[in-house]
Amino acid sequence: MQSYSVTNFLSTNGTNSLKGLMILLFDFEKFSRTATSIYNSDCLYSLEECLSVFRCYFETYEAFTGRIHPPIKASQIFKIIQDMPFFDPKSAREYVSFMKAAGREPAPDIFPSIYPYIIQLHFKTKYRNCDYNINHFFSGRIRELRCHELDRGYE
Repeated sequence: MQSYSVTNFLSTNGTNSLKGLMILLFDFEKFSRTATSIYNSDCLYSLEECLSVFRCYFETYEAFTGRIHPPIKASQIFKIIQDMPFFDPKSAREYVSFMKAAGREPAPDIFPSIYPYIIQLHFKTKYRNCDYNINHFFSGRIRELRCHELDRGYE
């Protein structure tokens, strides 16, 4: 009797897919438990929206690199969740405080539904000395620049 594992189904082009079905090798269940335990309800995104962005990133990472994304620390997950809705997290903190003090709901710079598109653009972008780690994606102006490309019609 032949045994099968997930690796038996890896496509010939190095992606972890089976006829369009993505098989995530990254331990997303463990990751989700960590993210859930540190999620702060003050975030402009729901926990489900945050997890959806993370899942999309890890799936795309595996499809692009052919590797499992390295584990990330709880402190990094927390920072990414807080930064996710904004291009510039530092000025966003002041903006959120101001809006809440004024009794108004702050709005994100990036809506969760945009992430799959900018993640695709991110992996199509050639960077010098880049391992495409999620921490790189959430650093600097990378997401903002990918959004500008999206606005200009890049695919």
